[in-house]
Amino acid sequence: MTGIPEHNFAGRCALVLHRSEDAIRRVVERCERLGVHATGRLRELDATDVEAAHVVIFDIDSGHDAALPWTPGDAPVPSIGLVGSESPGRLGWALGQNVDAFLPLSALGNLFSALVIAHATFARRSAMARERAEIARQRAGRLDVIRAVIALMADGRDEALALKQLRTMAMIGQTTLEDAARALLSARTGRREEGR
Repeated sequence: MTGIPEHNFAGRCALVLHRSEDAIRRVVERCERLGVHATGRLRELDATDVEAAHVVIFDIDSGHDAALPWTPGDAPVPSIGLVGSESPGRLGWALGQNVDAFLPLSALGNLFSALVIAHATFARRSAMARERAEIARQRAGRLDVIRAVIALMADGRDEALALKQLRTMAMIGQTTLEDAARALLSARTGRREEGR
């Protein structure tokens, strides 16, 4: 479900961002016990830091949007927020970042659980984002379906027959109705331009 076979994180890479070298050391040591290669940073991350990481673990107590190289709430990998103090403002900021899991610094023994939760939450959120994008793409394609039906009607068909023909084209092409409509419109535009 999460893309991690049996939740085995061995060989994965973690990036740890914290203002304290001691906290970084403790998190890195805990990662290493799980077979996760971890590196630490004391200051802001940049996009190249994150490219090689499978998970980012960062301090929410001193966190701010500029410390992270992504649009707030849109991390490219699973993220775990390290909690030192439980202040409502810091927790609110972390929730705005869509942190996938929380891990108190006083409970680093729970890192494995945090990794499992972070990867599952990230996978679920990514799937939902893909689904929303597909729905938006299909909605945007409705106008193309209407245009394609009108184009087929121009050949003397009524709207029911034109829509049935478009559905048949989609079924034969094993594609969506919207994609079949775009293909039809594109082919007709190409033929008109060749005829000029």
